[in-house]
Amino acid sequence: MRDDLAARLKDLLSEELGLYRTLRAMVSRELEAILLNEDMEELLDILQEKDAVIFRLQLLVDSWQDALSDSGLQGTRGADGFWEQLLASLPEAHSGELSQALQETRAVAEELTRAEASAQEELERHLSGLREKLAAMTRGREAVIGYTKMGGSTFVS
Repeated sequence: MRDDLAARLKDLLSEELGLYRTLRAMVSRELEAILLNEDMEELLDILQEKDAVIFRLQLLVDSWQDALSDSGLQGTRGADGFWEQLLASLPEAHSGELSQALQETRAVAEELTRAEASAQEELERHLSGLREKLAAMTRGREAVIGYTKMGGSTFVS
């Protein structure tokens, strides 16, 4: 097992925690866009931002795989007993620190999951109104495109 494994794992957990917190803040912004503003454009922008963060999480999975393959442990991250096996393989000083980081990451991930479910419920409740706004946005954009194609200008000199 590499000497720097515990530090690498802690860094990975720290990065993962930061991404989960970023996503959690975005879910709050989603709820605001849905409930307070009923702003479909803002909601779509937030969803695009979330895609970028989710992509970073997916890249982080590769980093985890690299670190775990260096550990020599068998099993898949997240499988039953995996974390216990990993923590047991580390020196005690590092396992306690990593265990604490793991618990914090799990707590934030669980909160994110609950918040996402809540945002999904609110989105479903407001879906018809948001659909109408999206349709209006689409019609407006189509009108601008049609006007521009007919020789109109969208800019005033």
